[in-house]
Amino acid sequence: MSDDNQKKLEPINVHVIFDLERDRLNARSFLKELMQQNWPIQVTGVSKRENIAATQRELVMLETMRQASRALVLISPSAAVSRNVGEEVRMSKSARLRLIGILINGATAYTHLPEGMHRSQIVGWDWAAVKKMVY
Repeated sequence: MSDDNQKKLEPINVHVIFDLERDRLNARSFLKELMQQNWPIQVTGVSKRENIAATQRELVMLETMRQASRALVLISPSAAVSRNVGEEVRMSKSARLRLIGILINGATAYTHLPEGMHRSQIVGWDWAAVKKMVY
């Protein structure tokens, strides 16, 4: 991409959601590759464990999510049954973030999605497809 085209893209703040139990390494790889794309993008938050009461956790997560305009949800074969992914997708909808799902770790078009997500919001881990969804 030329510098002229790069300048035309507006900076985007994103929150990244992933299964804390099973997808940490994939999320780390994804974030590393995302930063190598040199897009005007800022990761304002990611899934993480909070050692606080559930009600406080939701307030903290919502506050963090409201700094973003998009939520990138890493969809693995286990994402639909992951408690934190389901909670964070619900919270991101409350924060009015645009959801974008990215298939990782062997997930396919037939993988069960977390509640609240639709197949039209899902792309494979292909940077051209991800960029099209984000921008």
